[in-house]
Amino acid sequence: AAYFLIKMKQQHIFLLSAVAVLAWSSFLHGNAYLSKAVNNTAPRQEEHRSLRLAQFLDPNSPTPRINSTMTIYLAKRARPAPNPAYSIFKTDILQRYGSGRYDFPIRENSRCDKSCTRPLVDNAPCLAVASERDCESKYLKCNYPQCKIMVTNDEKCQAKQHDVRGYYSAGIPNKAYLPLGPRLDSWTSSHKIQSSPQFFFQPPSKRQFAFNAIFSQNTDMGRQVLARIIEEQHGKSNLTIFKTMAEIWTQKVNSPHTQQLHTDSYMEVLLDSVFTLAPAGHNPECYRLFEAVEAGSIPVLIKNDLYAKQRSQYSCKESLHHWYDAPILVLDSWNDLFPTVERLMGNLEALDEMQIKLHMWYDEYMRKVVGDFEE
Repeated sequence: AAYFLIKMKQQHIFLLSAVAVLAWSSFLHGNAYLSKAVNNTAPRQEEHRSLRLAQFLDPNSPTPRINSTMTIYLAKRARPAPNPAYSIFKTDILQRYGSGRYDFPIRENSRCDKSCTRPLVDNAPCLAVASERDCESKYLKCNYPQCKIMVTNDEKCQAKQHDVRGYYSAGIPNKAYLPLGPRLDSWTSSHKIQSSPQFFFQPPSKRQFAFNAIFSQNTDMGRQVLARIIEEQHGKSNLTIFKTMAEIWTQKVNSPHTQQLHTDSYMEVLLDSVFTLAPAGHNPECYRLFEAVEAGSIPVLIKNDLYAKQRSQYSCKESLHHWYDAPILVLDSWNDLFPTVERLMGNLEALDEMQIKLHMWYDEYMRKVVGDFEE
């Protein structure tokens, strides 16, 4: 089809390409509700460009779709625990939001040899990824001399020698950045739920919970303050909410011996919540932001977390800079939570529109940040 598009008369190319792109865009959204909403909204000219018309052109055209390989090496120690920060590479994020020019084969458990006696020879574009704990930057570079190197798990933005970062900081300029994306376990649960023939992606007006509060309290004092506010005000409000606020965070995902919610239940709640509370932990950027948006639930933050220039407990500067223009709910303080949500729930049609705008913003944002990473 792409070949014949190129061969047609010049005045027909734009029209047919636009129709193809809009059909493909609806398919990628993957749910009937959102596809209908987007198709009923006339996109702006710049939104047409963001859909990457070049993917539909003939390989011999001036703007070809290149099918190259960018190998991702996930370096680990001898007996490492699973690293959730590798989720961005193990989910479909790079493929879904990338330009289509690259395949991303993953090489797990790649070596980090401190002697550097066997450096990898790879002439193709490649990326070596590790936390400083698993493989220090100097060892990552000497083991993969022809690759760019990326640091993960650096919530306090202390590592500054890498080409790519997993947590953004305006204080470390000229570095490529990849967002956290959804955690692999949550992403897996979400896909399992949405693969059911009975599943239907609901707008806010059809969801059960006004908001959910699912977090561990010990990762930040602000979370403990929020937990107290919820316990005090919940009984005074008519809002239907879901809350499970574990006292202690643990790495043991889906263990029956912790207070943390199983990821299947967690994603079921997000998919049935109008809002999702996203209080800052060690860093304001958290997996929950991405999991909520992909579940159609609107994140809720406070201004001090979203716009913080730099806080004492972490040194990443303007961590959520990319989210400043996102159509999410931003409160002056957590004390405003219940009255604000009660007011907004009085206009469900506006919340339905807000969900659509959030999906469109997220799609544009993720395509840009993954495209910048590819470049």
